[in-house]
Amino acid sequence: MRRSARVLRSVATCGLAVGAGFLGTLSTATASNASGPSVTVVAGHLNNPRGLSIGDDGKLYVAEAGRGNGNHCLTDPSGSTTCVGQTGSIDVVENGGVTPVVTGLLSLAGPGGIGAEGMVAVSASGGTVYGQFGANTFGIPPSGLPTFLLQAAHKNLGQFGMASNGSFLDLAGVGDHDYIWSQAHMNRNPQFPDSNPNGVLVTGGRRFVVDAGANTLDEVTADGKVHVLTYFDVPSGRPTDAVPTCVAKGPDGALYVGELLGGDFAPGHARIWRVDVSGSQATKSIWARGLTTVQGCGFDSAGNFYATEFEVNGLNEGPTANPAGAVVKIAPDGTRATLGMGSLFFPSGFAAGADGSLYVSNCSISPARGFGPCPGGGAVVNLN
Repeated sequence: MRRSARVLRSVATCGLAVGAGFLGTLSTATASNASGPSVTVVAGHLNNPRGLSIGDDGKLYVAEAGRGNGNHCLTDPSGSTTCVGQTGSIDVVENGGVTPVVTGLLSLAGPGGIGAEGMVAVSASGGTVYGQFGANTFGIPPSGLPTFLLQAAHKNLGQFGMASNGSFLDLAGVGDHDYIWSQAHMNRNPQFPDSNPNGVLVTGGRRFVVDAGANTLDEVTADGKVHVLTYFDVPSGRPTDAVPTCVAKGPDGALYVGELLGGDFAPGHARIWRVDVSGSQATKSIWARGLTTVQGCGFDSAGNFYATEFEVNGLNEGPTANPAGAVVKIAPDGTRATLGMGSLFFPSGFAAGADGSLYVSNCSISPARGFGPCPGGGAVVNLN
């Protein structure tokens, strides 16, 4: 999910390993159902649905990372197989399903289509739908795939861009920029060089991206340049790094950035940062602690903050993984509530509607055919 320097060699390792533990832990996860809003599927049989966004027109958009393509696969010396296709998309969720905005986007996954990398984030603003590809172009092999797929990988991986007349228009190579930036800052992180853009927000004419590999908040300027605004660190000696995954604008105008790990794989280490951006300067402080594997975040019209927790028991990429996820609500007074326990499995994106509806991309590492506790495949659900 987060390490992607060798993207065509091992991109789907996390999703496949976690998926192996689904069937063995389903009964444990579903037994922990908590009181709260019901979870209703509004669009199912999706391929690895990730980021969500509600546009000015009130429409709900979803980024589907796709399912790869089992006809074009590479196996690296470690035995990890990655299959490459053009099965990703950006869609509008409507009428009990999805209507494509852009299709045929690059997608990388294991042979089963689980844990795909590709189009991972979407932000609709000012009548335009923007998207962000994960990963970067470093580590793409020179051969072993059809030329058209290698060209697509070099063109799209790590790219920020926009939907335009049914196609995706690349505007800035965020993934490659951040990989090069991390190479120049090796002293900051023993896991560098790395980059893996994961969240995007376009607001007030400004374009922000959080990079889960480089651990940065970036801005993409109108002329396509990428600037690192700030770096998210963790105390020295931690077993891993911060892994920022989502960015949302708060009612106070500041940006709020959620972390997957916060320096540790165990529960309770993920943080939410509050970032004030003035011009090209960013000032950050920790706004909330004690969350777990945050993947998506946002605010509702009442000023409540929400964070999707990918795995409530901490990130586990092995066969003992528990698929249970949840949404944590933090009210303006700091009161917390947990929503969706027992009904959410590996949730990712979040969006709140003006009418109070709360949307989450559920089973976010599942292909449309489904598996384990996700027989209906990836889905967008409403917490109502």
